[in-house]
Amino acid sequence: MTNRQCGKLNIGGYEFQVKDCGSTKLYIFDNDEDIDEERDFITKTISMDVCFEKGQFGNESVSPKLVINEIPTGKADIRDTIGMEFEVGSVEESIEREDTLYVFEHEPLINYKLKIISIEDGLMHLKISGTAVTDGYSTPVQTAGFDGEFRLHI
Repeated sequence: MTNRQCGKLNIGGYEFQVKDCGSTKLYIFDNDEDIDEERDFITKTISMDVCFEKGQFGNESVSPKLVINEIPTGKADIRDTIGMEFEVGSVEESIEREDTLYVFEHEPLINYKLKIISIEDGLMHLKISGTAVTDGYSTPVQTAGFDGEFRLHI
């Protein structure tokens, strides 16, 4: 297996490959609440920015970007997150969290489920699926289902 970041995202039937670049990152850091409360047990929080190669979306050429902000894991060891699932059930929750999908502009996710599949060779294997706003300026607002699977450096 390669140690390159890889994977794909399907948005409304259009497929985009993960861009293995400095802007595609999985962030793992200590949970601020644990630190602020001076707890003996410091857990990990994850977030990610995933950039995708340029591709066709309808009649346009776009380079999507998926942003998932802080997810507290409740685990001190990142390996203990394998099998964890995280869900955002509403656009209001997504807006509050500032989770976005960039197609034409940064737009909120309507809902999504994220699962940590495995950690191997320095890469976290994740799956995500849900619904996103793809064009908030159109009338009516355009949305599309999306699903992705990728491996990101830890």
